[in-house]
Amino acid sequence: MLRVFLLFGSLCAGASVGHAGTRLDAIRQHGQLVCGVATQDPGFALRLPDGTYQGLEIDLCRAVAAAVLGSSTQVRFAPLDTVHEFLANPRIDLVFHRLSWALTREAPGQLEFGPVYFLEAAASNRLEPLAPLLRSDDGDFSRIVRWAVYALLDAELYAVDRATAEQAGVRGQWPAGETGLALDLPPDWANRMVAQVGNYAEIYARNLGVNSKRPLPRGPNRLWRDGGLMVPLLLH
Repeated sequence: MLRVFLLFGSLCAGASVGHAGTRLDAIRQHGQLVCGVATQDPGFALRLPDGTYQGLEIDLCRAVAAAVLGSSTQVRFAPLDTVHEFLANPRIDLVFHRLSWALTREAPGQLEFGPVYFLEAAASNRLEPLAPLLRSDDGDFSRIVRWAVYALLDAELYAVDRATAEQAGVRGQWPAGETGLALDLPPDWANRMVAQVGNYAEIYARNLGVNSKRPLPRGPNRLWRDGGLMVPLLLH
């Protein structure tokens, strides 16, 4: 895709790298997650005439904000075209830009990919694993992003949705209480995320599925139990 080449074609090997362990603290200090996104990619990331955004990647950014800061509204979307813009602006925390995870696209000590959130059919009869792009400056933040995506899948697996997420937490049914402690997050981090944004199935249906303008069958993006390839890791 031209978009992918634009984003990665200008990668600068000499870009500066932040100190490890500082990004999560900075996000909390600012009270806002900054997410780099596309603006004209319907279903994934679309900026509407009123300046608001919608799409699967937009909702994933909101989910991470809810997990880290408590509210899915505590996020700002930064339009991006090139990786220079990402590296040059340290306030951008991560990028959801329909990027496929490839070995040569990771920059040691600078950039790394997070978890696969979508498998896209490519022209060469293969599946492209789409994943968020993060800086390699805070393992704690990267771990939260990874488990936020897996929690959305896990919530679908256990039928925890927007209507039931809060009660599932109160009753101690989902997720295991120690997960928040392990991530340095409140015990209800996953519950508030799903309650505010939905589980993976709800996010997909809203943006790409039955509730969207141009429905796209889930195919490989179904859970493994339903014949797909999406497998949530063990959330305990």
